[in-house]
Amino acid sequence: MMDIKTTKIYDILSKGIADGYTTISAQGSSRSGKTYNILIFLVVYLLQHPATKLTIVRGTLPALKGSVLIDFKEILLNLDLWEEKSFNKSEMVYMLPNGSSVDFISTDSEQKLRGRKRDVLFVNEANELLEIEWEQLKMRTTRFSIVDYNPSFSDDHWLCSLNKEEKTLHFITTFRDNPFLPDIIRDNLLSLKDKNPALWRIYGEGQQALVEGLVFPRYEVVDRIPEGIRHLRMGLDFGFTNDPTAGILVGFSDDALYLDEVIYQAGLFAGDIASIIKQEAPRIKVIADSAEPRTIADIGRHGIDIHPVTKGKDSVSAGITKMQTMRIFVTKRSSNLIKELRNYTYRQTHEGKWLNEPIDAFNHALDAVRYVVLSEILDHRPKARINKRKLASMAY
Repeated sequence: MMDIKTTKIYDILSKGIADGYTTISAQGSSRSGKTYNILIFLVVYLLQHPATKLTIVRGTLPALKGSVLIDFKEILLNLDLWEEKSFNKSEMVYMLPNGSSVDFISTDSEQKLRGRKRDVLFVNEANELLEIEWEQLKMRTTRFSIVDYNPSFSDDHWLCSLNKEEKTLHFITTFRDNPFLPDIIRDNLLSLKDKNPALWRIYGEGQQALVEGLVFPRYEVVDRIPEGIRHLRMGLDFGFTNDPTAGILVGFSDDALYLDEVIYQAGLFAGDIASIIKQEAPRIKVIADSAEPRTIADIGRHGIDIHPVTKGKDSVSAGITKMQTMRIFVTKRSSNLIKELRNYTYRQTHEGKWLNEPIDAFNHALDAVRYVVLSEILDHRPKARINKRKLASMAY
């Protein structure tokens, strides 16, 4: 069994529940350790309170599986408590030895949202939920609820009202409260100071703000990519330790892009990526980041039709400009892609001047889309130079 390290967030939760609060509102910056510490607290609570029902909620099932479920499993593995046979994958329910259970649901499942009661509720990325969805969940919770979120919303968001309620304990933490954060992630967050003040306020300081200077301010959320889209590809941007691998299914017509998030997860090896592609998008041509030829070759050995993108000069600007001329439709399950669209901005100076230069943040999934646009729509390959002398000699 490994030692489980916690931060001050764990202590705040423990004291808040002991003091009788029925809602804990954990607001914070990126990488403050909110979600991980909440999960540790809840696992310990379940072990101390047999036959307790916990429900963990996020906006979509893919986002739930790719984030909070992974953290939950890692914590149980570190405690030598994870048993594969105890997890019902079809129902998304995990049973602990003392009769306590953890039910993982998404708000896109209307029946589960309205039909189940529980003792304890945890809503991850609560800013993604509608107020009616929160109310439905809260009214079916008998002991206490915990929500966590990055505060990228306006004053009329339901979380602002929730935080003022008498029985709500509202607190704010930042990445500086997480002593276990790798230096590279800390440096990336600090760099937001020089990229966009609103993003720094939200993801660096954990304070409420609205994002300005969006690269893609207009898009529409749809249920799915419509049938009959003839052109269908997948864009793939690689990550591993600190960044996720992003795989986006891209359907396109003359003036529209249809985007569906298939992969958004860190720690994936080539075989893992190939397995997901085979399951989610078999026989689809994949356009991948050319910076990792070995990974592309490894994925190709699993029978995936994968090709490196040819970026060329000014490919970032060219790809973005073309995407801005097209209507963008995103499936509602694509929560990470939607988060990127809401946060991918142009760089802003300290004087408030906007530069025609996108920040290098919140763009893993969007880079994957751009690779498809470059290769399949713009065909952004270097063109062969015409030898005018040779051409002239051929004319005689």
